[in-house]
Order: sequence, then structure tokens, then C-alpha cells
Amino acid sequence: MGRTSSFTMWRVTGANVDLGGKGAYDPAAALRRVGDHARHFAHLVAGIAAEGGAGATRPQVVVAPFDTELFGHWWFEGVDFLAAVYRELRHHPGVRPTPASRHVMDHPPRVGLQLAEGSWGVNGDHSMWLNDRTAWTWSRLRALETKFWKAAPAALKSARTRPVLAQAARELLLAQASDWQFMISTGAVPDYAERRFKLHCDDAERLITGLADGADVERLVDDLARRDDLFPDVLASVAEVLRV
Repeated sequence: MGRTSSFTMWRVTGANVDLGGKGAYDPAAALRRVGDHARHFAHLVAGIAAEGGAGATRPQVVVAPFDTELFGHWWFEGVDFLAAVYRELRHHPGVRPTPASRHVMDHPPRVGLQLAEGSWGVNGDHSMWLNDRTAWTWSRLRALETKFWKAAPAALKSARTRPVLAQAARELLLAQASDWQFMISTGAVPDYAERRFKLHCDDAERLITGLADGADVERLVDDLARRDDLFPDVLASVAEVLRV
């Protein structure tokens, strides 16, 4: 490969197959399997619903949680799978898809539960992200957040500074990605993680400082926008936070 890309290069191929034995990713073949898997999944859900609903006096719920960070990332065709599942469920009238929030609204719980604090990380706590090797990242982020929200109200009101604030928000959000601490803690690619973290923090700080002292950072904004052009509506979220 002469350049980097976000395309998946290898298919899973099989259980316990290392990278050297994997076949090339075939989008057409993957989409064919999506249909097979969706039909199977819809059939299983319908069976579970029918078994659990027999003789029940209240609607039964089959919960299907997904780790959504995997869609388009590790599981490239995951979004297509979900779309296919919804189409397949049309053939199973005994199942009505609904978000959890809607079900809770329609059927308020009788009692509340106090969930234990924890995570999916090692030890079930936060030590994968907060430890002696990553503590410095949180100090840096906290200082940046304070500066950002101090500058945000005035910057949001000016047409000249709104693009600067928007790009500062993007860089801050990228710096806040938990992947950096995860990579540092696992030791997989700590140098890369630290470099990316510092890059986004440094760029966010330059933009926020420019907002505070009125410096001309328009060229910097243009350069960073070409590199990091995600979250097109980020200022709407900033404004919403300030209204709360």
C-alpha cells in the first residue's frame, strides 16, 4: 500500500487464523454473509420472543446490545447487518423493534437499581485509562477544558471566531479519545498514542490561546480543518452545553 486508508484489508477468514493466513477482504462476499447472518439472527430473536411470551401477561423484551464502536471499524459491514436485521424482522410479526428508551417510557420501572461503578477494562475498573503512565494526560485535558469553556461564550457570538472555536472543539474532542490512554496502558503503540494526544492538545491550545488574545489563527484553522474535518455541527453541541 502506497498510502494509508480506512479500508478493511483482511477478512476474518476463520477461527485462530493469524494475519499471514488471512484472505483479502471481499466486500461483495461480506454483504452476502450479512444477509445470511441477519436472517439467522431475526429467526433466533423471534424464537426467543415466542418462547418467553407464551402465557405472559406483559410484553416481553429481548435486549440486543451492540458495542457500536466496532461498526465500520472492526466489523466493517456491521451497519449493513443491522439494516438487514430490521428488514428481516418485518417477516416476524411477533417482534416489534423499539429502542430501550421508548420501552422504558411506555413501561415505567416499578423499582430502581443502583448500578455498580465499573468498566469493561482490565480488573473491571478504570485502571486501564487512569494509572501512573496516563495521569499526565488527564491533567492536560482538564486544563484545556477549563480554557475552552472560558473562551467559548464570547467566541460563539462572533462570526469571525466561530470557526476557530469549532476547530478547537474538534481538536479537544480528538484529544479526549480514550484510545490514547488505552494504547499507552497496553503498551501496544505508546509512542504513537502519546504523539497523537500531544498533537491534538497542542493544536487545541494554540486555537484557544488565539481566541483569548485575539491572534489571527485563520490560516491555522484552515490547515487543521483539512486534516480534521469531522463533527460538522460541533458548535450546536457547544451552544447546547452553554444553555444548560
